[in-house]
Amino acid sequence: MTLELDHLFVFVGPQDAAPGGGAFEALKALGLEPSYTRRHEGQGTANLCLAFDNAYLELLYVADEDELKTSPLGRAGFVARAMWRETAASPLGIAIRGGELPGGRWRYRNPQFPPGVSIGISTESDDAAMPFVFSSPGTAPPSAWTDGRAGRRQTVAGFTRLTIERLRLPRPPVADGALDAFHRAGLVKALEIADGEPEMLIGLAPGCRLRLPRFTPA
Repeated sequence: MTLELDHLFVFVGPQDAAPGGGAFEALKALGLEPSYTRRHEGQGTANLCLAFDNAYLELLYVADEDELKTSPLGRAGFVARAMWRETAASPLGIAIRGGELPGGRWRYRNPQFPPGVSIGISTESDDAAMPFVFSSPGTAPPSAWTDGRAGRRQTVAGFTRLTIERLRLPRPPVADGALDAFHRAGLVKALEIADGEPEMLIGLAPGCRLRLPRFTPA
């Protein structure tokens, strides 16, 4: 199986994903521009996405608290992840495309998915302190999308690729599991095992790095 990064997400507050909000303005200051938004029916969330050539960055936020609480994603601690500032859960997510996840996984089907389509979610994500890891139903990078969602991607700012430079975890990943496979495949270039707030250092090629979930430059 060829592992490819499909997208990354970070839980933010609804106001953070809107003009004037912290995350929105931090990305705007780098010259980044939104590509599309979507409401996830039956999941209680909505998003703002920024497409690069190879993958996209998703600002994920709660749109309906009651819906979120009854979603099957409760198994992976989505309520705690959305409230990460109070719960110490990880607000970070990693999605791959091109095949099934390595290691243990379970299936999830969103009502908006086409018939017969579901995604695999790593059993490592049952621990809300670890990133939410899953396989995307998407099969192509934003540069190959034909439905207009990608917009101009980030060509105005001159950024082409989105990468994971470093991922901070509270404990080592499961051997031969999804995160371990991502690291060995180079999708996660470095792992750091440390206490404290979860952090993902992302690269915006060429020449920029950003710390999530605080959206501070590195």
